[in-house]
Amino acid sequence: MAQAVLEKPELVLQIAVNCLSQGGTILYQDTTGNFRPERLLDMLKPKELDTALLDKITVGRITNAQEQFNAISKIGQSDFSLVIIDNITDLFSFEYSKEDQILEKNKQFTKYMKQLATVSFEKKIPIVVVNMIRKINDIEQENLDSVMSLFTHIKIKLLKKINQLRG
Repeated sequence: MAQAVLEKPELVLQIAVNCLSQGGTILYQDTTGNFRPERLLDMLKPKELDTALLDKITVGRITNAQEQFNAISKIGQSDFSLVIIDNITDLFSFEYSKEDQILEKNKQFTKYMKQLATVSFEKKIPIVVVNMIRKINDIEQENLDSVMSLFTHIKIKLLKKINQLRG
């Protein structure tokens, strides 16, 4: 039996294609510099969707945690159908990487997530986030998991799903 396995970027892009095919508009916040529109084009073609749909995606290259905070106001002031944030914790982990900054990192990220959740509820906009998994002592753990769990409605632990499919 053949199995199709979606990886994180494909899953997020498939969600984007589904939104676009239903007339939606997307804000894609890219904190890693890995957004590639050609990957979306490859997904639009088999569905015979117009490539002009890419014009309905606003991509923001976010390079620091303060820009990530500032981007929340852009969500609140626009009529996006969907917001995608790839990778939500990366910049916080980079900027607060020292051991003595753990408390401040958690404080700032909690503040960010609270503001993001508030905008999501007020504007009724679904927000899909991508997060990294770290392996510590052979245990896979989501980055800033305790904060993410407080504000996340649905979690898809893709790595576990992939391993189950392969296993």
